[in-house]
Amino acid sequence: MLFVLGALTPFAAMAADIYIGMLSAHEGSLRLTRCSIGKPIYQLLSQEGRPLAEWPGLSPQALEEQAKTSARILGEFTERDGKPALQVERIDAIRSGESCHLEDWLDEPVKAGPGQQ
Repeated sequence: MLFVLGALTPFAAMAADIYIGMLSAHEGSLRLTRCSIGKPIYQLLSQEGRPLAEWPGLSPQALEEQAKTSARILGEFTERDGKPALQVERIDAIRSGESCHLEDWLDEPVKAGPGQQ
């Protein structure tokens, strides 16, 4: 059964991993700050290796204004100019106003629920 599933999966997708993090724009290119210890930053690249400047469903203006935008990326790790990068196959689960970084959650004021003060 696993052989059949493996045979149906395109070879390009087999090398891809899922990266969850916060999107931003820097010098005209999209970046992902991963939600993990050390918060590594990856430049996002097209499948052809060119820097991604936009993606459907993303507002470049909001990213430039440092709005919190989280996303899940299916991509393959690579390097560009000696720095970490991701060749992007897909970006989904795009959420504006949400952060996946613990310190962002700790900085938010606690909202009192019904019956709490």
